[in-house]
Amino acid sequence: MLLAAVAAPALAARPAPDQPTVLRGTMIRAIDGNLVHVKVKGHSTAVRLVGVAPTAAGTGLRGTCLTEQARVVVERIVPPGSAVRVETDPGRRVRDAGGAVVGYLYKAKGPRGTASVNRALLATGLARYQRAGDLRFGGSLRGAEARARKANLGRWGDACSLATTKGVQKRLVALGYLPAGHVNGSMDYRTTQAVMAFQGWSGLARDGSVGPATRKALARAERPEASQRGGGRHVEIHIGRQVLLMVEGGTVKRAIHVSTGAAGNTPRGRWTVIRREAMSYSVPFNSWMPYAMYFVGGFAMHEYPDVPGYPASHGCVRMPAPEAPVVWDFAGYGTPVIVA
Repeated sequence: MLLAAVAAPALAARPAPDQPTVLRGTMIRAIDGNLVHVKVKGHSTAVRLVGVAPTAAGTGLRGTCLTEQARVVVERIVPPGSAVRVETDPGRRVRDAGGAVVGYLYKAKGPRGTASVNRALLATGLARYQRAGDLRFGGSLRGAEARARKANLGRWGDACSLATTKGVQKRLVALGYLPAGHVNGSMDYRTTQAVMAFQGWSGLARDGSVGPATRKALARAERPEASQRGGGRHVEIHIGRQVLLMVEGGTVKRAIHVSTGAAGNTPRGRWTVIRREAMSYSVPFNSWMPYAMYFVGGFAMHEYPDVPGYPASHGCVRMPAPEAPVVWDFAGYGTPVIVA
């Protein structure tokens, strides 16, 4: 909710057409991408940044993220409490319909001309240029936006892609947690399991939800690395992370969320796939186990309908239904299996 300007001070008499009205005050805070509050003569005054459209306009789910980034940019240039200078654009109204002063925002001291917060927002791609009357630096503002578009910055880039499900899926594909092409904009079961795999590998709580901590980790993450390098294929099961890695030529091809033994009884060690059954049946537990790949005794990697974010099996390695066939096709007889 925007703060209303409180008893805003009267502006100086209208200057000559080619001269701006200048206000000097103190920065209070940025409200969004094109509105700030400054204190002038003891009163809070809203300032609308001329030439800058609302940051979130037309960006859908990314809007909140882009607005927050715009606030950061504004308050980095003119931190709260710092002295600022507001210059209105010659030849246009001093205030907009809502009563906010319309102008360019600068540090109190420093270069003039195009060195404004307005231009900085357009140059970072966080806002779109918005023509309003005859802007003094309209050409520079348009040029700043054009360069941002060309460089795929801000609203034209991936800076806030993780605010959308498709953006999260693209990132999970790039990191190996989802297969190529699984970008459908739906937080479906496969995507949720992929998020849990990422969370497990990153040391986060495995809840399958993309909250602030997970989103921040996704932004800086790198593809998982295998503990064993070298040629050929092998499978690594990391019990502490509840993640299975499919490794070929020392490179992780896929990372998959799994659930191992609840009592910690999944046998650790270096094994190989010794038996494969597309539809195996467990007599002791009266349960079908599709895509079963046994690696030692009666312990196998297999599909299971419930793969929670914690160890829950009787000792086998549970895999989610969409991923079990992938591992099945990858791990033939004799494929090394490292359980650590």
